[in-house]
Amino acid sequence: MSIAQERELEQAVVESWPAAECQPLDGWLLRCSGGPTRRGNSVATLAAGTALSLEQRLAQTEAWYLARGRRAQLQVGPCTVPPGLDAALEQRGYGKTGEAVVMTAAAARVAQLTGSQQPSEAVCTRVEAQPGPAWRGIAAATSRFASSPEVLDGFLQRLAERGCCASAWLGSTAGAPPEQGTAAGMALGIAWGRWLGVYAMHTRPKLRRRGVARALLRALAEHALAGGTRQLYLLVEPGNLPARALYAQCGFGDVYEYHYREQPGPR
Repeated sequence: MSIAQERELEQAVVESWPAAECQPLDGWLLRCSGGPTRRGNSVATLAAGTALSLEQRLAQTEAWYLARGRRAQLQVGPCTVPPGLDAALEQRGYGKTGEAVVMTAAAARVAQLTGSQQPSEAVCTRVEAQPGPAWRGIAAATSRFASSPEVLDGFLQRLAERGCCASAWLGSTAGAPPEQGTAAGMALGIAWGRWLGVYAMHTRPKLRRRGVARALLRALAEHALAGGTRQLYLLVEPGNLPARALYAQCGFGDVYEYHYREQPGPR
C-alpha cells in the first residue's frame, strides 16, 4: 500500500469515530468523548502546521485534556506528523499503549469466503440503519460499552446515516423471524469514502466459536456491496491471534500498525 493509500485509510479511521468534543490545534485534532475508547479520547496527528513548536503543542494538548480530567493520548501511525513524534514522546515518558493492526479486504472476497464456510449451526443476521433491541441488548450486557451506554448513544447519533448495525441470532428455525433465536452477536459498520469500517465486533462470550463473527462479516460485506462500497477495513489487537486468524480466513490482510502514546501520570 502506498503512502497516499495509507493516509486515506488513516483518515478513514479518524473520520469514522466522531468525538463528542473536538478542538483543532495547528493541524492536530484534539478529541474527547468519555467512555472506554481511545479513538474518541485522543489526538489525531495526521497534519501539523508550523505555528507551534513541539513543546508548545504538547503543553497545550496536555492542558486541554487536564481540563477534562484526562491524561493526553496521541494516536501514532505511519502518517503521523511532525516526523519523529513517536520517539519524542517516548523520550518524554509517554507510554506506548493501544496497539492495533489495520486489516483490509475486498468486500466481494469476504462475502465469498464467509459464504463458503458453513457454521456448525444456523446463524441469522440482520443489518439495520438503527440499533435494534438485540444489538442494544448485547452492547449493554457484555460489550466494552456496557458501563457507558450514554457514550455509545451519543456516538451513534453523531454517526447518523453513516452507521449501520449488524445483529446475529443462533437457533432460529427456518422461515421464522431471527428474533426467535438467541441474540448472539453485534457489529457496527461505518461508511467513509470508498471504505466500510467494521467496528464493535462482539459475540456473547458463551456463544463464541459457533460462526457468529463470520456471519456478521458476511452481512456487512453484502450490505457494503449492495450500497456500492467495495472495500472493508477493521482494527484488531496484534496479540489477539484467534481474531486475526479468523479475519485472515475471511479475506482480510494486514496493512499497517498504529498505537497510542499516553502522557505519564503523577509520580
